[in-house]
Amino acid sequence: MPYTQVSNLDYNDIKIALKEYLRSQSDFTDYDFEGSVWSTLLDVLAYNTYYTAFNTNLVVNELFLDSATLRDNVVAIAKQLGYTPKSVTSPVAYINFDVNFTNTTPDVAILRTGSAFTTIFDSELYQYTTLDDVSAAVENGTASFIDVPIYEGSLIKNFYTVNTALKSQRFLIQNQGVDTSSIRVKVYPSQNSSAFEFYERADNILDVNSETKTYFLNEVEDENYELFFGDGVLGKKLESGQFIEVTYLVTNGPDTNGAKTFVFNGIVDDRNNAVYPLNVVVNSVTPASGGENIESIDKIKYNAPRYFGTQDRAVTAQDYAAIVRNVYPAVADIITFGGQDADPPEYGKVKVVIKPSNANLLSSFTKQDIVRRLQPYMVGSVTVDIIDPSILFVELTSKIYFNRTKTNLPPAEIVKKVRTGIQQYIDQSDTEKFNGKFRYSKFIGVIDDADRSINSNQTTVMLRKDFFPAINSSFFYEVCFQNAFDKECDGPTLRSTGFTVTEFPEYTVYLEDRDGRIVLYRIDDLTGLKLVLNDSAGVIDYAKGEVMLYDLTIIRGSFEDNRVELRVKPLSNDINAVREVFLDVDMTTSKFTAYPE
Repeated sequence: MPYTQVSNLDYNDIKIALKEYLRSQSDFTDYDFEGSVWSTLLDVLAYNTYYTAFNTNLVVNELFLDSATLRDNVVAIAKQLGYTPKSVTSPVAYINFDVNFTNTTPDVAILRTGSAFTTIFDSELYQYTTLDDVSAAVENGTASFIDVPIYEGSLIKNFYTVNTALKSQRFLIQNQGVDTSSIRVKVYPSQNSSAFEFYERADNILDVNSETKTYFLNEVEDENYELFFGDGVLGKKLESGQFIEVTYLVTNGPDTNGAKTFVFNGIVDDRNNAVYPLNVVVNSVTPASGGENIESIDKIKYNAPRYFGTQDRAVTAQDYAAIVRNVYPAVADIITFGGQDADPPEYGKVKVVIKPSNANLLSSFTKQDIVRRLQPYMVGSVTVDIIDPSILFVELTSKIYFNRTKTNLPPAEIVKKVRTGIQQYIDQSDTEKFNGKFRYSKFIGVIDDADRSINSNQTTVMLRKDFFPAINSSFFYEVCFQNAFDKECDGPTLRSTGFTVTEFPEYTVYLEDRDGRIVLYRIDDLTGLKLVLNDSAGVIDYAKGEVMLYDLTIIRGSFEDNRVELRVKPLSNDINAVREVFLDVDMTTSKFTAYPE
């Protein structure tokens, strides 16, 4: 009979199938297949079949986006969908500074490409640099540079000489950590020439003709990148002997997100490259943000089909979400909806709500840059409105009881294991996101399962919203928690951090609720009693989960950034976030205490 057992993948099943096949042959009727020689031969055949089937399975898995596991294969499949995975992204800070010339002054001061600013962040020294020349007029011996973007990383140059006779010539960037958005390409007629042409990156072939000075970029093996130039039909073709200069930034990605103290260490000269005595005074800085690691395999699998579905145009809300993820990689989560669904409706707009990966809000400069980069994809007269997410923080206070006879770990180590377990659950669940859900039973289960010695836990939940007041302006504030409040019988449901108002500038004041009203009070320094300053500072709606504050003129908030924190006790321990509300379990402010039994 023919050998038809082709579906067995187990070694023993393969060997048994081979024996049955041989026994069915008339030539081997009286053979003992358990004998040493036949057994050895069958072992070899079974092992060969087993390994071949195993390797074939691995190879076939790498042919499909969902099952591929090697990055190079995932990138190659995404390329077939027209998707280029996002590189490491450098954080960008915007800086204002004055250059004061001490003697002779030029008409125009130029901050040269590659000028460095240094910062110490987390006890490490980092360098930020400019990617392009920036000029400013000199008035009364001072040049004021406004909103200059500086990027973390080291600026590197690669040089290539075009040789069309060499068919295997490749233009490779063989450095990991390259921010591809920083790549600048100049093409010279020859190596000794001073004249050059800029070549711009093209993400598609729209508007690309035979004279377009453009290049295409692909990720290749080992997270390196390769530049491709035109062939004379799609893009201008390079000639033999031309000289290519490629400048790019090698960055540490998100390591310095939040850096805001910089020291000038660059070059300022004039149009003739003349250098003058000067000193630099840094006036203000928008903290660095937007740094992100190279796109992971899981994110490529998620983003590539969705980006392909946009077909390089933004029509639906889902199109905007996919394209924003492509132009701004440092996105923890995003939600988009049409202006007609807003309250009140705003027709002709699309609302984009972005939660950055390493911050709570986007800077105004980043918002403007995202809108600018969305312009080529937009259809019709739709206006993009990027709005800040409403962050709803969940804070946990947990008392953990463990059996000291089942573990040698001290309470601090038990707490550490609990924190690690909760963080792992958060990372793997759909808790921290837009439309996220905090499931109380899941979290207390994670606490109990963190260590076998834990007997039980008593965990309470508090909700927190941070609002940023309009300093020195009388304002009405409405803070929505979207979850009903638990109206306490013997204490306030709402509590705030301290802040200062115009009416009582000498005191730190606080807010709390009393029978549906919000009162403003201070704490007496001697007695510690609460002294009410305003018994009608606002109202609280326990059922809707809303706090409304009337005509507060705040002159200083609770923290350096002037934010004020409001905390409430929810009616239910299961917390839901809807649409533009982003749910965030704040492990920094959550408190865990372990008690031995």
